[in-house]
This record gives sequence, C-alpha cells and structure tokens, in this order.
Amino acid sequence: MRKPIIRSNVNPLALPHLFFAGRAVLTFRNTEKETHMTVKVKQATDKNDRKIKLPIFFVSVSLLGDRQTGYVFAGTIFKDTMICKLHRDVPSESQLGKVMLFIMNALENPQILRDKKVSLLHEGRCCRCSLPLTHPESINTGFGPDCLQMVLAQTQLKVDDLFFKQE
Repeated sequence: MRKPIIRSNVNPLALPHLFFAGRAVLTFRNTEKETHMTVKVKQATDKNDRKIKLPIFFVSVSLLGDRQTGYVFAGTIFKDTMICKLHRDVPSESQLGKVMLFIMNALENPQILRDKKVSLLHEGRCCRCSLPLTHPESINTGFGPDCLQMVLAQTQLKVDDLFFKQE
C-alpha cells in the first residue's frame, strides 16, 4: 500500500523559486472550481558533467489526477530567456497548451495565482533535490534545510517569503 502524499500549501508568490529549484512537483488547485493539476519540473544537466545544471526545465503535467500514468510531457521552459517550447504533439490551442501558457504567465507574475484563487501545494519532497521532507518547517517551505540555505544564498528571498500567508 502506498504512503499518502503530504501536500502543503506554500506561498504562491514563491512559485518561480519553487518551480526553478530543480526537481519540483507542484499542484495548482483552483479552490472555486474545485479542480487541480499537478506539474513535474525537472532541470536539465550537462551531458558530460551531470553536476552542471543548465537553465532548461522539462515540464510534465497531470490533468487527470492520476499520479502515475496521467503525466504528459508538455514542453520545455528556458529560464534565461523565459521562452516556452511546447512538445511537438501539443498544439498551442489544446488544453495542455493553455496550461503551459498559464504556467508561463504565473511564473512571470505569481500574483495571478492569488487573483484567480489558485492555491499552490507541493508533494512533501524537496523542490530542489526531490528527497522526502520530514521536518514541519521543511514541509512548509518546500525545501530541505541544506537546499533551503543554497536557495536563500542564490536569491533575495527570506525564509518567511516561502510560507503561505492568508490575506
């Protein structure tokens, strides 16, 4: 029997930091429509040296709620230019194409998540290294303690910026 997934609300304004951390699994939940989608993001690494991370992110989306077979490769996002390239089998007018457009808009302006009443949840794994999170503070931020220190050192964030805040 599978262990239940720990899903924790995180601050929607922290979406770009969580999304581009390296190995995030994020769920966008529309509280008004009672719908959700889960997005897996994996950062590309250099072929010769796997420790070198590239600014290229592969995005798979599950719209069905099926955690295993429901993931479909949607496209690639290039962080340095913020260009999204849809997979060749994903037309831009399809539901998956619209999802990728929504994700790109949310990455550029995370405030639209709050405006559209969309909550952001993570799967109980570190958004950077994908190891299980066990400490309550780590679950609330979406990062393990070591990864959190690395993310804070690379960005202008404070720990409080990652916590979910009700308005």
